[in-house]
Amino acid sequence: MLYRFDNIEKSYGPHDIVKGATWQHNPGEKVGLVGRNGAGKTTLFRLLLKQEDTDRGQVLRASGLTIGHVGQHLDAEPGMSLFDYVETAFADVLAIERKMRAIEHDLADTTKSAAEHEKLLEKYAVLQHDYEHADGYTLHAEVERVLAGVGFAKSEWERPIAAFSGGQQNRAMLARVLLTDVDLLLLDEPTNHLDLAGIEFLEEFLRSFKGSYLLISHDRTFLNRTVDKIVELAHGKLIEYPGNYERFLELRTERMEKMAADYEQQQEFIDKTKDFIRRNLAGQKTKQAKSRRKMLAKIDEVERPETDETLANFKLEAGPRSGAIAMTADRVTAGYGEKAVVSNLSMTIRRGERYAIIGPNGSGKSTLLKTFAGRLQPLAGAVTYGHNVQVGYYDQTLGDLNPAGNVIDEVWNLDHSQTEEQVRSYLAQFSFFDDDVFKKTRDLSGGEKGRLALAKIIYTGGNVMLLDEPTNHLDVYTREALEEALERFTGALIVVSHDRYFIDRVVEHVILVEDGTADVFAGNYSDYAERLKAGVAVPRPAPVIHHVKSEPAPPKPPQPKGDRSEQKKREKRLKKIDDEIADLESRIASAERERERNDLLLCSEEVFRDGDRSRKIQSQNADLKAMVDLLYGKWEVLAKEKEEVESAAV
Repeated sequence: MLYRFDNIEKSYGPHDIVKGATWQHNPGEKVGLVGRNGAGKTTLFRLLLKQEDTDRGQVLRASGLTIGHVGQHLDAEPGMSLFDYVETAFADVLAIERKMRAIEHDLADTTKSAAEHEKLLEKYAVLQHDYEHADGYTLHAEVERVLAGVGFAKSEWERPIAAFSGGQQNRAMLARVLLTDVDLLLLDEPTNHLDLAGIEFLEEFLRSFKGSYLLISHDRTFLNRTVDKIVELAHGKLIEYPGNYERFLELRTERMEKMAADYEQQQEFIDKTKDFIRRNLAGQKTKQAKSRRKMLAKIDEVERPETDETLANFKLEAGPRSGAIAMTADRVTAGYGEKAVVSNLSMTIRRGERYAIIGPNGSGKSTLLKTFAGRLQPLAGAVTYGHNVQVGYYDQTLGDLNPAGNVIDEVWNLDHSQTEEQVRSYLAQFSFFDDDVFKKTRDLSGGEKGRLALAKIIYTGGNVMLLDEPTNHLDVYTREALEEALERFTGALIVVSHDRYFIDRVVEHVILVEDGTADVFAGNYSDYAERLKAGVAVPRPAPVIHHVKSEPAPPKPPQPKGDRSEQKKREKRLKKIDDEIADLESRIASAERERERNDLLLCSEEVFRDGDRSRKIQSQNADLKAMVDLLYGKWEVLAKEKEEVESAAV
């Protein structure tokens, strides 16, 4: 046993957080702790760390148990660099290294006698053995590996740790904890400040970790890849399920169904027994009736299953139907001031298409989305919306909330025709109950603010939804409700997200923002990751050439008369190239439309059940794809030739 919660209870005022919870964590177990926001998951961490005491029951810890966790505050010495801070995870090894350096300094002292040198060498040999045994010679390389893994560039390693942002400091604290030699890791939302590359590094690190850990996470893909057991905190109890998150969902559904069936069966038995007692207590069967009454008094009643986790039930209205083209980006450069984060992006988003913007931290994902939303003006180029487009925008910084307002007014101010009862009923879908609706916005937790901002954007609706990290402050149950709403949504969708489970479920295209460029890939995140792993991740040609006009050639300076014949030849060739490009673009667009129609047919019940027809359509799609690839190849050759002809004229 590492530790055990033994019938513990914990309350804050009238709110019961944990009610008679019992559970034991054994050595080697890698466990995920899940539950609704506010259920008490972080409270369990504080009880285990002895930062708080239980009201009843006890937390038993194994003798000498060492625990690593990310604290709330940075405990670095003034002026300490990022690298030195993370390296303090190896405090004992560093102490040996300092002693070795001191002896090396003494050995260089020529005034010492041979006997003194011999003693120093003996001490050094012992220290060197201890240093090697503690893997001291790989220490610095391991710090470098983890720093790079959680997203710090080498140029940042010598910067003072105090100069970094709060999110960066959290990543540094995570890096140090991962390197600490402990029996147990406690990780509370460890993926929060990591980009996708950092999350995948952490997954690999934890999979190879030889110790035990308990982690709180709402990242379902992360849970699927890192834990072998799920413990759910629900209604103050701890319920254990073997397997990862997907297995937990299956077993939890089975458990709830069985509890419901057992409860209904027992209630039916109790009702029949009470009816028998009522009819026969004063009759000929009075002895049997009294016997059954005693039996009912002793019966262990089956607990009614509590299922409030599914309260969230969103409906995202797309509003009026937009034109076929929802949004066009024409040679857009996005950024702040003179700093561009994405340059010369051209793409077209059609009605009903779904995109996820992904990329490293700081690459410009949110900046690009703000530019699409009109919250930032592009540094160059233009973003235009199609006919009848209504835009909804969710800001991850929650800047659209009024700090001085209260919860109910944030939604009521959107539509004063609603009654208070209607607004309260709507907010209940986002877990705002009773007096919660009168809380000041500034007093809400991060999760509550996220849910309120989401309530506003869903209430307002729109046929083009732009969502910046919409799942950041949501528990798994609310994330699933949002995903279901977005699956039913008929408008266009662009999301910035690190939640791979969410991306896989709701999008069909990925926009990778990295190093000042934005490339578009067909498929969801898993599709992109698989092709990248196989070395065949090829971006969709950008610009989307059948919707974005070619950039006109720059004006040419006056030429001598002797060059006019050459100029005419170039102009004639350019015209021919433009005509051929236009023809290719038309053929590509036609082929893509045919593929889209085939894709819809393949999804139909009729074709799905007709194997021969399904195979025929799949074969047609394969031919169409090959033709499109060939046409794109020709287009690229012509585009390059056009560029060369135009360059020769300068």
